Amino acid sequence: MLVEVEKELVELTTKLKGKTLEAKEKSKLEAQKKRLDGEKKRIARNKKRSQSTINVNVAEAKLNGPRVFARVSRRSFGTGSMKPERALAAAPEGQRLGILTHPSWLVSHSDAMDNHAIHRGIWIRTRLLGGGIPDVPITVDAQLPDEPNTTLRSRMRVTREKYCWTCHEKMDPLGLPFEMYNHAGLFRTTELDEPVDASGEIIDSGDPALDGPVENALEMIQKLAESERVEQVFVRHAFRFWMGRNETLNDAPVLQTAHKAYKDNGGSMKALITSLVTSDAFLYRMTEK
Repeated sequence: MLVEVEKELVELTTKLKGKTLEAKEKSKLEAQKKRLDGEKKRIARNKKRSQSTINVNVAEAKLNGPRVFARVSRRSFGTGSMKPERALAAAPEGQRLGILTHPSWLVSHSDAMDNHAIHRGIWIRTRLLGGGIPDVPITVDAQLPDEPNTTLRSRMRVTREKYCWTCHEKMDPLGLPFEMYNHAGLFRTTELDEPVDASGEIIDSGDPALDGPVENALEMIQKLAESERVEQVFVRHAFRFWMGRNETLNDAPVLQTAHKAYKDNGGSMKALITSLVTSDAFLYRMTEK
């Protein structure tokens, strides 16, 4: 197709160079040449896209669940319908486990065109392990190498330099296990036609039982879900949200009571919130006389 378009362009260019063309005929040929130029660019662009394998080499999802009734009730759709036009699907075993493998979380911690293991690692460190990450020094150019044919793990080699690794060792090993998904949250087993390396490690979590290497994101999530420390950090973040402030030493009894309510009710968010909003810390405020 591209060869044929290029051939026509050559012929048109030759005709346009002729001196015996009338103005009307010349205008017609120029319009035809402009159209062919656009067609050539479109074909070349599509060819380039088809050759790219970065983050798009994924299998199509198969909906394997039962068909369900889905009522559409927006005004623009009239009175809606009750036809069983949608099918539920269960994720294949070994691909998903909880909210951290949900596409919405994965996409929100990705770049527009690639994964962002650093952002994902920071979230795990600060929101689930209760750690802190310093701001990037103003003297550091925090950019990964522009190497489109190289895996993200390989490009992140620059963060292992001594000056950078002091901070990055707290987040990179927590974010790299999510390399088993691409930037759109789709499960994958290969990257650039090579098997995906989704290994990582939990370090300095404050819980020795939690620390250690992990094979992939699912193993790490399972360890986090079983950790009492992660539960306590979660309760702390819930406290900060509902109280509108950080906790103090005097809030220890409130946090302990909220954590107990959460555990006693099988990890119930409702029980946790009820405990917090019925506490004296929520109901009363100290005033200065």
